Amino acid sequence: MSRPTVIDADGHVQEKYIRWEDYLEEPYRSQAPRVVKDNHGVDFLMVEGKLWPKPSGPGVGNVGAGYSRRPQATTGMADPVQRLDDMDLEGIDTAVLFGTNVFLSLAYYEDTDNACALARAYNNWLAEYCSRDRDRLKGVALVPVQEPLEAARELRRCVTELGFVAAGTPAHSSRGGNLDNPAHRPFFAAAEELNVPVCIHVGAGRPAAGTERSTNAFFNHVMTHPFEQMIGALCIVAGGVLDEFPQLRVAFLEAGAGWVPYWIERMDEHYEYMQPAVPWLRKTPGEYMRSEQVFYSFEPDEQTLPFVLDFVGHDRLVFASDYNHGDCKFPHTVSSMLERNDLPEGAMNRIMSENARRLYRL
Repeated sequence: MSRPTVIDADGHVQEKYIRWEDYLEEPYRSQAPRVVKDNHGVDFLMVEGKLWPKPSGPGVGNVGAGYSRRPQATTGMADPVQRLDDMDLEGIDTAVLFGTNVFLSLAYYEDTDNACALARAYNNWLAEYCSRDRDRLKGVALVPVQEPLEAARELRRCVTELGFVAAGTPAHSSRGGNLDNPAHRPFFAAAEELNVPVCIHVGAGRPAAGTERSTNAFFNHVMTHPFEQMIGALCIVAGGVLDEFPQLRVAFLEAGAGWVPYWIERMDEHYEYMQPAVPWLRKTPGEYMRSEQVFYSFEPDEQTLPFVLDFVGHDRLVFASDYNHGDCKFPHTVSSMLERNDLPEGAMNRIMSENARRLYRL
């Protein structure tokens, strides 16, 4: 079998060490993120007088010292030339790019003016990164969702001027709350009008779901990704967002796909006997979750992937490398997928490229 085209629906860049002062306008340069070391000598980003991700205590986010397996080291998250070489090594044709430190924490900054300025600065830097090969490197806009009107404006700039293909947001923010908050309507309306998806990606929240109950980074990393995605899906689907914006596309990323069948069944069960509590829904939650409006990324080594494909639909799942975060398997992410022989006929091409092409309108 010939190698299929591969679209990475969720790869990462690393903006921690860029010269923020070169991208921030006044008067925000004096508040630029800066790298500091904690008492263990680990680099963190200092913003608003806080270390991101949280280094200790309930909700600790620093898993760096706890990894027993890491991907091959590379500079490609900051250097687009190396990134393209790494994509060739993996066998990735196109990569859709999400950030890391500021990208995953911006929704929780309290100074909203500074958050808006940082979003613009990050997006300008990412546009420069993507300019090395705009056919293969596709940017995802960082938007200040705690300020929905500004989020809509910045998304419009990123799509129309910078050529980005999506917006990224966590499942909640410091001021905007959950994604079904009516305050977010201008942002969703802009995404629908611009024909770009909103990608729900776990962030470095304070707190994130479940993390206030643990000081162990292992526990918190296990909990945050699927729990936040379940909450995000609940708000988007049961909160009526897809009904209000019937052309809007959303994607739930970096939590695997095994949670999706369980969450569909649980929401459908509740809809069966609690429908009066969500009178705005025109269909069952499962119908929305299986519709062309919703996509999910999966982990290459998920043993339940064939079942999820059968339960949710072959057109709903997209491949994501998570390059080059600690749980990524670079440079063997693509090969580990192509070696699988347990997928239904025709599924490989769909989940490795065709579905992502429709999601991002590539």
